[in-house]
Amino acid sequence: MPGDGNLWDNWSRLKLIRVAFSAGKETMRLNFHGLRRLSLPFILSSALYHSTYASFRPSFDLDYCSWHATDIVLVATMPADSVFEVVESWKGDLRAGDLVTVPELRPAASAVPIPRYPEHADFLNADANEVRTQIPKQEVGSRMVLFLKRRRLSQTSPPGASPVAHSQWQPSDPLGDMKASVIWIDSGKLYRFQQEVNPGPSILVPGDLSEATLRERVVEVDRIQQQLAAALNVQDGQARAELLKPYVRSAVFPAQRLALEELGKCGPLALATIRGMLDEPAFADEAADLIKAYVEAGGEMVGKELNVRLQRELEFWRATGPSLSEGWWNQDPTPHAPLRERYSQTLQLIRGLTHTHYDVALSTVKQLRDLWRSYPQLNDPSGLNQMAEECDRLIEHLQGN
Repeated sequence: MPGDGNLWDNWSRLKLIRVAFSAGKETMRLNFHGLRRLSLPFILSSALYHSTYASFRPSFDLDYCSWHATDIVLVATMPADSVFEVVESWKGDLRAGDLVTVPELRPAASAVPIPRYPEHADFLNADANEVRTQIPKQEVGSRMVLFLKRRRLSQTSPPGASPVAHSQWQPSDPLGDMKASVIWIDSGKLYRFQQEVNPGPSILVPGDLSEATLRERVVEVDRIQQQLAAALNVQDGQARAELLKPYVRSAVFPAQRLALEELGKCGPLALATIRGMLDEPAFADEAADLIKAYVEAGGEMVGKELNVRLQRELEFWRATGPSLSEGWWNQDPTPHAPLRERYSQTLQLIRGLTHTHYDVALSTVKQLRDLWRSYPQLNDPSGLNQMAEECDRLIEHLQGN
């Protein structure tokens, strides 16, 4: 592992970025269904080489775009290249017959129809790759699905008037790229822009979803979004936390992130609910985020329990650490690798304690720090030594109380 000193921070950061980017053909398939996770080798290589961040290119993500779009519409192309007529509205206030103007979707003069795009990427043929990066030129009446965000309130048409041209739309793609906020439909097949190789361009590629499945997923994401919005309006902290609980493990990643972010805002009344999730194996993958929420909800009053949980982690690493080989972090490339998740949970407990003044935890954290530094495979300077460094910071914080 390259020396960055913030291995876990980078890995966690990339777990959030995964909603926006893809890696490899297998991940591409997941991404089209609403990207849940990146392959961990890619996460590590991306996280640890800062130059790679600049190499990300827009990739369509169904769940992300469905969540952040204010309007999702099936449209037909018009004679004017950047004007589209709404055929069906799947989300938002646009209606069939409305006109939508999106200048960013005007094809270049050199654009070609989708059937003329090279079928496969050819990294030795720059011209072929250049064609695949362009918005396609389509015949009038061709269908597309637009995932749009409003810049301003749209105008409405008076009864009997012609449809009003809706303009000033923003992309729902997290990188602000309109072409990554669109699905093109050609001969019954769906196409979207995807970065297949990093570094590399976003290119137009086919997906394996049907139009019906696409619509169903959009409707499902919208339904979950509305349910979460209703849950967030509940004033009682305990009741709100219970309503958020099912979404902590949601298959819709934006819903999961929102639920985890809002749990801590429910206050002390949510502690029993969060504690129950921390003790439930089904929520093991979310443990680090739940600890953050627990600290935010309870503040000083959770110091004692955090220390009890850190003592359990100390015993785990005492039993596990000696048997680990150097490089253990990369030995399990599966999503939610158990040891990586355990590392993140332990680290988050240490960080959580820095938000308290529970000096009884001094003994626990000193033992963990000393244990960590006694085994080279744990205190690997490529990044795993962050654990001992966080222990040092916590010790300094508690001793300064």
